[in-house]
Amino acid sequence: MIDLTADDGTIETGRVEVSPGVELHYERRGGGPDLVLVNDFLMESSSWRPFTSRLQNECRLLSYDQRGQGESSRADAVWADHVADLATLLDALGVREAFLLGTSSAALLCRDFALAHPKRTRGLILAGPALSPFGGRRHRRIVTSWIRTLDGQGLPALFDQLYPLVSGDYGAEVAGTTGFLGRKQAFLALHTPETIRAGMAASLMADHDPVLLAGVRCPVLVVAGDDDFILGVAAAERLAELIPRGRAVIFPRTGHLPFVEQPHRFQEEVAAFVAEVVKGGRDGD
Repeated sequence: MIDLTADDGTIETGRVEVSPGVELHYERRGGGPDLVLVNDFLMESSSWRPFTSRLQNECRLLSYDQRGQGESSRADAVWADHVADLATLLDALGVREAFLLGTSSAALLCRDFALAHPKRTRGLILAGPALSPFGGRRHRRIVTSWIRTLDGQGLPALFDQLYPLVSGDYGAEVAGTTGFLGRKQAFLALHTPETIRAGMAASLMADHDPVLLAGVRCPVLVVAGDDDFILGVAAAERLAELIPRGRAVIFPRTGHLPFVEQPHRFQEEVAAFVAEVVKGGRDGD
């Protein structure tokens, strides 16, 4: 069942039941090719709004809270649930095929959706992907250390650990103390220890085997900062090489979240990628 409501006349919001007793909250805005904004475990659907205002003039944007996030149902999930939920959400909204934009660990979800539903995936944009061309051991250890911090010291301490990692040096200096404190306040207002822990635990279930990338047949744009603590420049370029139709764009003076630190250029790159793929049609699939 879809329950549509109006939000200031420009955003369509609603809830979709994706399995018995589990509903996902979504919002949709703009017009053009469908582009799904896929959260990692540190975001929710509304988090995209400040960084996608131009994109809604080029694409019909769909963002949603995964089960356990934001305004969606509180429900336990394994990794496969998130992939299945996205397919069910698109079915309910009448979206036959779409571009997917995923950040950090959500890049893995986008990859897995493209593998499971190749005919429904027009293209992928992987922004600061937590996806190594060499394997996932390091990433799993990083996430495990975050869970230990969360369990032992709480959500404020976890943010203190995360912030200097995901922010590039330049971005952290520009934001200053005011930016740090503002983002911390927003982070603590959005999340609970339970929701963050559940999201991190689910991400540990994802398969990081680089061999899987060869099975992604749609065009893929990898956007990475040259100061990304997870994925360096050489690794980002190698990651794109492992994808048959992949290419990488490196943002200078940028950390793990290029859409946050360089939103204008990021939206330009995404809009150009979508337009290029649409113009090229389905050749090569």
